[in-house]
Amino acid sequence: MEDGRPSGAAARGDGHAPRPEDTATPVGPGDATPDGPAARRSRAVVRIWVLDADTAHPAAERRLSPSELARAREPAMRRVRPTYVTSRALQRTLGARYLGTPAEHTDISRTCFHCRDDGHGKPWFPAAPELDFSVSHTAGLVVLAASTDTRVGVDVEAGDRTIETGGMTRLLASDSERRHLPATGGDTLRRALLRLWARKEATLKLTGHGLLHVPFRELSVDGRTARIGTPPVNWPTRPIHLADLSLEHGYAAALATTRARPEITVIPLAQVADLSW
Repeated sequence: MEDGRPSGAAARGDGHAPRPEDTATPVGPGDATPDGPAARRSRAVVRIWVLDADTAHPAAERRLSPSELARAREPAMRRVRPTYVTSRALQRTLGARYLGTPAEHTDISRTCFHCRDDGHGKPWFPAAPELDFSVSHTAGLVVLAASTDTRVGVDVEAGDRTIETGGMTRLLASDSERRHLPATGGDTLRRALLRLWARKEATLKLTGHGLLHVPFRELSVDGRTARIGTPPVNWPTRPIHLADLSLEHGYAAALATTRARPEITVIPLAQVADLSW
């Protein structure tokens, strides 16, 4: 899930804005020039911030833009307000720390690369296209991943989430994944499906594609890289590498990157303002 909306990138078919590194070329953020960060480091560096929305959201409101603040105060947003406020404030604070601008005035584009809609694309900073980031949330936990060395996608799912395993297997698992799912069923199967779900969401958040472009069953994520039979338009030519994240309280979380074996740092935050770059 993202920004307090009831469905995530995969369900909406999100795209991302038209940056050079988002097209089907072998380069990504930080790789476009020989003297970029990726050229100086043998391993990509990815920072991941984790924050409890219920604790952080009251102080985070002042970091929103006027339009975001107005939306947050709509009656229909009451149930998801803490998550929406915290997610948007965390994204703005990342841009502010990186660019040296006030959070509430940091420009974030959400233009969909596929349909050109202004509201549901993968977010990015027009003033800092080299900084790639991805946000996810579940059950009040907000997770933000960012890097200047690699494209990123992140997803988190509540570890105690109840699912109907038969229907989820049919919706989610590719043929190869079904062959390797636990045969015993029960909680072992449920946790395995949540892991697959997080990996697929992370992959599609990295690419900006959704179920309209990539049905879950056509994507296999049970190895170290994501595999797809016939890539859709604008699918990265670099392999998409996958890593499971260890978060507290048993969350299922995954990170997708276009560089292998990144150096991952997970940073718990008490408040949005604690984020530093």
